[in-house]
Amino acid sequence: MNGRAYIAVDLGAESGRVIVGRLTDGRLEQHEVHRFRHTPVPTPQGLVWDFTSLWQQILLGLSSAAAHCVEQGVEPASVGVDTWGVDGTLVSEAGGLIGVPGCYREPALTTTFEAVCDEVGRDALYDATGTQLMPFNTAFQLVHRHRQDPRQLDAADRWLFMPDLFHWLLSGRLSVELTIASTSQLVDARTKTWNPALRERLGLPAHVVGDLVRPGTVLGGLTDAVVRSTGLPASCRVVTPPSHDTAAAIAAVPADASTSWCYLSSGTWSLLGAELDDACITAETGAANFTNELGVNGTVRFLKNIAGLWLVQEVRRQLDQQGQTLEYADMTRLAAEARAFQALVPVNDPVFAPPGGMIDRLQAYAKQTGQPEPTSVGALVRCCLESLALEYGQTLRAMEQLLGRSFDVLHLVGGGGRNALLNQMAADATGKRVVVGPEEGTAIGNLLTQAMGLGDVDGLRHLRRIVRDSTELSEFTPAGDGAAWHGPAECYAALPAAAS
Repeated sequence: MNGRAYIAVDLGAESGRVIVGRLTDGRLEQHEVHRFRHTPVPTPQGLVWDFTSLWQQILLGLSSAAAHCVEQGVEPASVGVDTWGVDGTLVSEAGGLIGVPGCYREPALTTTFEAVCDEVGRDALYDATGTQLMPFNTAFQLVHRHRQDPRQLDAADRWLFMPDLFHWLLSGRLSVELTIASTSQLVDARTKTWNPALRERLGLPAHVVGDLVRPGTVLGGLTDAVVRSTGLPASCRVVTPPSHDTAAAIAAVPADASTSWCYLSSGTWSLLGAELDDACITAETGAANFTNELGVNGTVRFLKNIAGLWLVQEVRRQLDQQGQTLEYADMTRLAAEARAFQALVPVNDPVFAPPGGMIDRLQAYAKQTGQPEPTSVGALVRCCLESLALEYGQTLRAMEQLLGRSFDVLHLVGGGGRNALLNQMAADATGKRVVVGPEEGTAIGNLLTQAMGLGDVDGLRHLRRIVRDSTELSEFTPAGDGAAWHGPAECYAALPAAAS
């Protein structure tokens, strides 16, 4: 065998991939061996994830990874899974799923969220954990289930998040990884463990939350069933990466510790924030709705969730349903040709969160606010991208004020980095130098944290040095003095909420 490889299962809210990584002379080589698309499906329970289909695709991907490793003459050393945050399901002591994993875009969660906020208080909820208040956070999902059918929680052994479910199927070991748990609204970012007082206040039983493990934990070997199904060797370990995809992406930010940097993870969601040693939880950060999530090596991801390229993805989906199939590159080209600042929308408004009918909602908002209705593909996409960039600028300025510090560079990681138009808009709207790459930040953070867990990478600084040495980065600087964005920024900040 010529060295060993690590296998990342990276599940986003729109697609999944299996990637094989290998360290050679201080550089990471990657090879994608499997890719698939997936979407939530409607059921009487609400929107859910097609869990068995996801597991089947993971097994197919691991089979391809095993074949690739044989072909390359490398040993498959480990496998780890990362996914989006908050979602999961309950499991029984006997090892059965109690309900299908629900999807965070389920509209019914909003009612439960508002009821809990009234009962406990928004300030108290935020102060207990430092987590941004959003209707789909795990705490509200669990309360929603409990109020619908208390027997579910009574019968459960514990809650497992999506990556924990797959780690359990891979290894047979029940565990809850820290970074994914920190998206739940049940973990106190100050103590980096569950908040029992809040759990009790929400009426949730203690047995629902299991012991937490940190990124890089070796859970054990593969089950016999997985070995038979995939062809991976029994020696292959299951190692927890930063199981929240954003945590994995931030671990892979190729930043130099001596610089003043912040980050933007750009994909279906955009996550803009800074890496801190300790949580920042104040009345002001709560009012601004910044979250404190946990990262690798005890770090805190102080950030704000932004709608991201979801708006563009949904525009594309509606166009496809109308018989107009376009690639993202074509949509971006049309946006670049469209007139600037014709219509803006508040990207985080709840009206734009559900799937379906995005074009109609964009046009309805423009009409509501007396703006020109975007009708062409270019105008629709430019509306989304400009609004998104203006939200970046507004969020970054608020973060600098809350933390009492300024940042020189914005590191942009994730698949959204392929959109050069949005990258330039981000530089113009924030006034920062934007360094783009790696596009595959989530998979890289997953792979290299596995390597760290196996002793092949010596800590977070070493990990980031490997990323810098392995990645071709690009830079975008603000055009001119940024004056062209000042007026639109004021207009964006004054946008009203969408009519219900």
